[in-house]
Amino acid sequence: MNIMKTYKTRSFWINKKNEGVIESGQVSLLGDNEIVIRTKYSGISFGTEKLVFTGKVPKSQRNLMRCPHQEGNFGEKLKYGYINVGKVIDGCSDLINKNVFSFFPHQDVFKIHRENIIIIPDDIPLTRSLLLPNLETAINAVWDTMPSIGDKIIIVGAGVVGLLTAYLLNKIPGTEVVVVDKDKKRKKIVCSLGLNYLDKIPKNFEPNFIFECTGNHNVLNQLKKHIVYETTICILSWYGNEISKISLGEEFFSKRANIILSQVSRISPNRSKYTMVDRRRIALNILQDTILDNLIEKNQVKFEDLGKFFIKEKNSNNLLCKVVKY
Repeated sequence: MNIMKTYKTRSFWINKKNEGVIESGQVSLLGDNEIVIRTKYSGISFGTEKLVFTGKVPKSQRNLMRCPHQEGNFGEKLKYGYINVGKVIDGCSDLINKNVFSFFPHQDVFKIHRENIIIIPDDIPLTRSLLLPNLETAINAVWDTMPSIGDKIIIVGAGVVGLLTAYLLNKIPGTEVVVVDKDKKRKKIVCSLGLNYLDKIPKNFEPNFIFECTGNHNVLNQLKKHIVYETTICILSWYGNEISKISLGEEFFSKRANIILSQVSRISPNRSKYTMVDRRRIALNILQDTILDNLIEKNQVKFEDLGKFFIKEKNSNNLLCKVVKY
């Protein structure tokens, strides 16, 4: 008689708006292709998770914004998160002791189907691999907009997504890329990636592309005075239930501005030959660059302190990749 092994678990739940708790549970292997993972680190996708923690997910978007292994529902008690790296400790023998990435919430031990994990290459540190989802977002933004040689580009907001987007765009020969953030403390991290920093948009820059990455719904309308004829504005921020007021009758109209809302759950028709798996493979290849370690917050959050962290930082913006240690 085979005895099913059971593992005790702890997971982070948003009990109600602005309140998080750690809850105990257990998991057991059931299927042939299931594995058990012990988490080493999880990452906080701060812009999205802040909106979830503070209860600002619009009712109309609750189905779309579910993460792959979410439990519970928005507006109720739920377990949320999608950046997890850990080691396989049980299940498929060929995966035992492999370090893997999965889109699983903040939980110390969990089971998952083997098809839902990504093996982390040995030459990519585990903490750097936490950048994978945000890097896929940045790749999607480039695919959605298709900048080219010689374009002048502004990235507004020096958070993780903004910096990764700028990093990719700066690789295009002949482009002039400027990262703008009013927080002058951001200059060091921007320059560490070999990028140009300014605390405000220069008056005569005349950008072909502007990428809005601040998470601030009031910023979009402020961009109108900086656009030129047929400037493309790509919005990577998710504003949740905040309402952004845009004066479409002014410069946006007369200068034929293009406004694109880039969202990572779909791949642009511009790159229809690529699948989600292809995009992930491309992202993993890019993550071999050691300079990207500069985007990882050095001060890690203890798993047990996640609730306190979200309460303390709920009014913050543009944090780097925050690492949760277990």
